[in-house]
Amino acid sequence: MLAGYTLLVVLTLSLNRIERRQAHQQLIDRLAIALIQRVRHVEQFSPVLDQMLMPGLAVKLLPQGSDFEPRLQWQEDGVILESASPLMLRDGQQRSLLLRQDVTDSIAQQNLSLQLLAAAAGASAMLTGLLLRPVMTHGLVQPLDALSRQISSYRSPSEPPPPLDVARQPEELQPIAATFNAMQERLASSWERQRTFVDGVAHELRTPITLISGHAQSLQRQPAAAALGPSLALISAEARRMGGLVSDMLDLARKDAGRLELRRQSVDVEDVLLDCYERLVAGADGRLRLQPPQDDDCLPLAAGDPERLAQCLVVLVDNALRYSPAPSPVRLAVEATPSSLVLHVLDRGPGVAPAERQAIFGRFVRGQAAVNTRGSGIGLAVVQLLMEAMGGLVMVSDAPGGGADFQLHLPLLDGRQVDPLQQRVAGALIAEGLP
Repeated sequence: MLAGYTLLVVLTLSLNRIERRQAHQQLIDRLAIALIQRVRHVEQFSPVLDQMLMPGLAVKLLPQGSDFEPRLQWQEDGVILESASPLMLRDGQQRSLLLRQDVTDSIAQQNLSLQLLAAAAGASAMLTGLLLRPVMTHGLVQPLDALSRQISSYRSPSEPPPPLDVARQPEELQPIAATFNAMQERLASSWERQRTFVDGVAHELRTPITLISGHAQSLQRQPAAAALGPSLALISAEARRMGGLVSDMLDLARKDAGRLELRRQSVDVEDVLLDCYERLVAGADGRLRLQPPQDDDCLPLAAGDPERLAQCLVVLVDNALRYSPAPSPVRLAVEATPSSLVLHVLDRGPGVAPAERQAIFGRFVRGQAAVNTRGSGIGLAVVQLLMEAMGGLVMVSDAPGGGADFQLHLPLLDGRQVDPLQQRVAGALIAEGLP
C-alpha cells in the first residue's frame, strides 16, 4: 500500500511537470504568432509587448542561438519557469524569445496536493494497520500459537499427543501440520520398534543370565571345584553385573512404554539404609560406613517404594566405591528437611564438575571422571527415573572435605514439617564427617 502511494506521488509530480511544460510551450507559441504578425522590426518589439503581456509574464528578445529548454528558477520571491525559443521576425531577422513565467502559485498548489496525498496515505496506512491487526491475530497469530502449543505438548515418542487436525488449520499452516503429523508417526513407529527390541532382548537375556549365575554358585559349593574357584567367582560376579544391567534396561523400557510400576507406600528410610548397608558391607572391603542420624527422635516416614529406593542406593554405593580411591571410606547418611528426607552417599573421589551435574543423569552419559572406569552409563539414568516415579529427585553436590555427595530426596509421607533447628544441626554434623 505504501509502495502504491509512493508511485502515485511520483506519477503526480511527473504529470504536473509535463502539464506545466505543455502550458508554457503553448504560451510561447501564442506569443510567437502574435509577435510575428505585429512586429516587423526589432524596434517595434517593446511597444507591442507592453500591450500583450499579462501579469506574471516577462518576455525578452535574445541574440540568435541563445535557446534553452524550460527550467525552473527558485528565487526568494517565488518560482520562475523560463525558456528561450527560436523566433523569426517578419523582416527575416533570427532571434531567441526569452519567456519568464511566474509559477509560484502552481508549485504551491502542487505541494498542497502532495501534502494532502501524504496525509491520506498516512491515515490509510494507520487505518489499514488497525484493521489488519485483528485480522492477523485471528487469522495467523492465534492459529500459530495453537499449533505451537500442540507441538510443544510432544514430550516423547512414547506419549505422543493426538495428531494435528490439518483441516482446521489455516491454509498457510496446513502443510506444516501435515508434515508434523507425518514426522510424529515416523518417530512413534521407530520408538515402538526400539522399545520392543530392548524389552524383548532384556527378557530373553534374563533366563540365561540366571542359569549362568545359578550354576556358577552351585559349582562353587562343590569341593572338587576348588581349583576353579577364581574363575567361578568371576563368572558369578559378571553374571550378577549383567543381571543388574538387564534389569536397568527393563526399567528404561518400561518407563518409555509407560508400564513402570512402583509400590507407593510408607518407607522407613532408616530400615532401608541399614538393610543396604548389611547387603553391601561385605563386598566393600571395610570401606562402607553407616552414619546414624544425629537426632534422638525417630525420623518421619517417607513416601515411596522401599525396593526401588534400595535399588537406587545400591547403584550410588557401587559408583562411589568404584570412583573413590582405596582405602577412602564411602559414607551413608540421612537427614530430614521440612518437606523431605534426604539420603546421602558421600565419597572421597574426584567429584563431579558443576557443568556435568545434570548431564550425568542422562542415558549412556558418563562424566570426565569415568575415563578408564568400567560402567554402562545407564545406572544414574535409572536412579533418576525411579526417584521421579516416587515423587522425589536425585542430585549431586560437593561432599564436605572433597568428593561427591549424591542425594536422594524422598517426600514425607504425611507432609509433616521438621524443626528447622533440627535440620541445621543434622546438616552441620554431616558436614563435619565421621571416619
